[in-house]
Amino acid sequence: MALAAAIALAAVFGVAAVAKLTDRDGLRRTMVDFGVPTRAAVPLGRLLVMGEFVIALALVVRPSARDGALGALVLLIVFSGVIALNVSRGRAPACHCFGRLHAAPVGWSTVARNVLLATLAGFVAAGGHLPWLFAGLAAIVSALWITLWAKQGGKVRPGMPAPDFSLPDEAGRTWTMRDLLVGGRPLLLVFSDRACGACSSLLPQVARWQQDHDERVTIAVVSGGARPVPLVGAGEAGLRRLLADPDRHVLAAYGVTATPSAVLIDAERIIAAVPAVGAAEISDLVSKALQPLDRSTIARRAVLFASATLVPALASACAVGRGVSGITPSKRPPKQLAAGRGWLCDQRYALCTSAACEPSPNDPGIVICHCVVQDGYSFGFASCAERAPAQDRLVSTFSVQNTTSRTHTMTCTTRARWANCLDVVCEIDPHNPRQALCRCQSVESENFLTFGGNCDTKTCTTVIWSAATKQLPGVAEYKSAMKSIGHPVTFPESCPSGSPQR
Repeated sequence: MALAAAIALAAVFGVAAVAKLTDRDGLRRTMVDFGVPTRAAVPLGRLLVMGEFVIALALVVRPSARDGALGALVLLIVFSGVIALNVSRGRAPACHCFGRLHAAPVGWSTVARNVLLATLAGFVAAGGHLPWLFAGLAAIVSALWITLWAKQGGKVRPGMPAPDFSLPDEAGRTWTMRDLLVGGRPLLLVFSDRACGACSSLLPQVARWQQDHDERVTIAVVSGGARPVPLVGAGEAGLRRLLADPDRHVLAAYGVTATPSAVLIDAERIIAAVPAVGAAEISDLVSKALQPLDRSTIARRAVLFASATLVPALASACAVGRGVSGITPSKRPPKQLAAGRGWLCDQRYALCTSAACEPSPNDPGIVICHCVVQDGYSFGFASCAERAPAQDRLVSTFSVQNTTSRTHTMTCTTRARWANCLDVVCEIDPHNPRQALCRCQSVESENFLTFGGNCDTKTCTTVIWSAATKQLPGVAEYKSAMKSIGHPVTFPESCPSGSPQR
């Protein structure tokens, strides 16, 4: 369940980010409409898109899925708060949340939708725990969203197919949507009414738009009212494509409750912009119609293609991550685990299994080993709290994290000096942050094992290696603990007989 929720969230945020990139002007206008200063609209929009991309990627990478969900949760809470503030003040700016793919005025249904997504984000952030609680919350919010959306169902919104119609003009010719959508041009429907004085004042301007822009956009006027066209002043203005809607059925189909208003429809009969009300908004809509809408269509297709390919890709990524780790997303591996007399800890540590060392100039019982700084699971006999890294300090513990197929365990049978680095305190090398200088205990014995030396046993007496006794203390507990969290490990094989490995 947590996996499905993470994939769904990643798809939503990924598609939203891609869509916004194809509609940068719309994103900028949305920022300004929501109160962002004009100068800050563009950089803040870029930051938002970047944040959505990062969240989408984080959600599909198992170690960072919960962090991605927390980021999504924070962003959705901010979105919901801003939208609720605007709606409560009677404002409903258009949100290009999905670019040209879907842009519509915000409302309480938008808040409910975001709360539903936030519920999914909370479920993923909780590691898949309490599924019944989150399922109940999701069901309640879904019902609320559907109810609020249904109340807005009669409104024409961008992205939905434009309702068809068949209306006569003043000469008796019948016009349909198909007749008006010709030549690949967008269609601007201007809704008027015989009883509307502002509509009569706008008609001369509409006639000029028809004359100046007829090759780029088709403009038609739908007039509601008991008496058919011609309208007052229409003839003098030279208005064309003046259609009669005496019963106002078409006005109702387009959700028109105030005139004059207008709706922009692209060449594929899709509502392309938020309905405009009033002369000023209609003028802005004409300017929008004069922009190449074929780019909108291409962008929409590109986003739909991205959507179709993104979800399977995200699912594959999650499946791969799950197959490698062996852990279901709903059960996050523990940060620490008791194992026999020791502890398996997920944190930064120093790894000295193949480190070469040198005698300490100050203490004959200490050797200084050059170890590798690692992040991940390691085993030691000190507790995880005692081993917790702090600033430039960390502890040397055991793992097979950096071993490869060429790594072997070399047995030294000659009595020689070696370093015991398990659970010793180290300092990060100030000249190389990926290395640690560890003060390991100096031991002299025979029959010790090391990952260093490249199977050249001559180095047993010429180099001080970080090593361990043949009993390998803690290795069995390490293997068992790693297996229990779904990370089985393979211990390196012994050096083959014959010449050293090169």
